[in-house]
Amino acid sequence: MDDDHAELLTELGLSSYEAKAYVVLAQYGSMSADEVAEESDVPRGRVYDVLNSLVDRDLARADDGRPRTYVYVEPDEAVEQLLDKRIDELETQRSAYEQTAATATDALAAITNGEQPGGFATSAVHEDAARKLLLERFAATDETIRIAANTVDVSPEFKSEFVSRLQELLDAGVSVRLLGVDLDHAADRISRLIDAGMTVRKTDHVPHQRFIILDDDEVCLEVVNPMSGEELLAVVNFRDDETARTLAKSFDELWEQGTPWSLEE
Repeated sequence: MDDDHAELLTELGLSSYEAKAYVVLAQYGSMSADEVAEESDVPRGRVYDVLNSLVDRDLARADDGRPRTYVYVEPDEAVEQLLDKRIDELETQRSAYEQTAATATDALAAITNGEQPGGFATSAVHEDAARKLLLERFAATDETIRIAANTVDVSPEFKSEFVSRLQELLDAGVSVRLLGVDLDHAADRISRLIDAGMTVRKTDHVPHQRFIILDDDEVCLEVVNPMSGEELLAVVNFRDDETARTLAKSFDELWEQGTPWSLEE
């Protein structure tokens, strides 16, 4: 009896005995319960329960003869059924986790005042940590996001997450404005966000250092790797009203000087 094949079936949800019985049936064809027990090492006292379980799960068929004999359901059909059941179980588990997460979010929000401490600065170095910090601060945004950028881009993975998170915020009613110099290279992503409600303006000049102002009270500065223009080296987050107001004023001045950008340009 092939233990490797049986192990694969246990990963798809069969018990060890069920997997062994199925593999033996697949190897030998029509068999009685005693024959299955002998070839598969399934105890004789358990073999009928095991085979009946396979029948109940539509993984084997049984006749009404004496002695009763069993045959396997074709492997492609059997494995497909096992896979579907496994996926259903995972979806149920995922739903339960999502409900728990929602409950945890509400419970934790109830014991906070909804505000982060002012006068606080932190940084995250290397792209993965920088990405997590930036997206986490996006999640804390309630009203407005101003983004000033030149032609700097980031990794494909970050691009996708960045756009998806902004789209979620736009759908939730957050105002998002993007001011840039060369926007054509990202036209596909920008057009998606424009469709979701983001407003975009083009200007001849923005500071080389990209900055993002969140809710008028915090700022994220993106530090690009000087050796690779498409790699985000770090994000520095300032939770400081005065810094945010100063940069917001600079942004608004540049915004007034800019011109609306559209995909048709």
